[in-house]
Amino acid sequence: MRVRQAIAYAVDRDFITKALHRGVSAPQRGPIIEGSPFFDASIPAYDTDLDKAKALMAEAGFADGMELTIDYIPGPKEQQQSIAEYMKSQLKKIGIDVTVRAAPDFPTWAGRVGGHDFELSMDVVFNWGDPVIGVHRTYLSDNIRQGVIWSNTQQYANDKVDSLLNAAAIESDPEKRKALYSEFQQIVATDLPVYWINALPYHTAYDAKLQNVPTGIWGTMHPMDMVSWGE
Repeated sequence: MRVRQAIAYAVDRDFITKALHRGVSAPQRGPIIEGSPFFDASIPAYDTDLDKAKALMAEAGFADGMELTIDYIPGPKEQQQSIAEYMKSQLKKIGIDVTVRAAPDFPTWAGRVGGHDFELSMDVVFNWGDPVIGVHRTYLSDNIRQGVIWSNTQQYANDKVDSLLNAAAIESDPEKRKALYSEFQQIVATDLPVYWINALPYHTAYDAKLQNVPTGIWGTMHPMDMVSWGE
């Protein structure tokens, strides 16, 4: 856990979103998208602090450094390869020697990650419209399925997290659900089985005269029944 936290303190989300992504993406601090009513803004932010990162490495027994390999999804360079290469240079500052391992194609990357043959990997996980759809699958221990991509590929197992997510899945009271998800977020923001960097930017281009154009998470896949031409 301390090494994962050290990595979190070493990575600069603002640099990634403002420089590498040229300001078109926004930082993401937790497993639930920040625009969701279930997002808990009080979770640890892990603002960049190299001294704290080095101290955590020492506490974990790696004061002299360590070696790790990072994979990335081939294709969208600005979201994957560029960040993996940035991680290599940034983590060097806290004593982690990172090897960037390229995959010749998506099936190769998916085979490595789904087969649990990786140490670090860039990834993209969608929340969709409700945490049950897009969040639970990444953290529930009964979804550790070797060979299945976009399951709990990091093999994270926490009985309390399982209990919270299973309870939230059937809770009908919005406030009680929010409390369950808040506790879940506090736990995984400490354990850090996943370090969250940025929300994927989505953009919808449309004529300025159009009204009620859907610009949410479903984009143009959303029903278009309320779209109309204005004056």
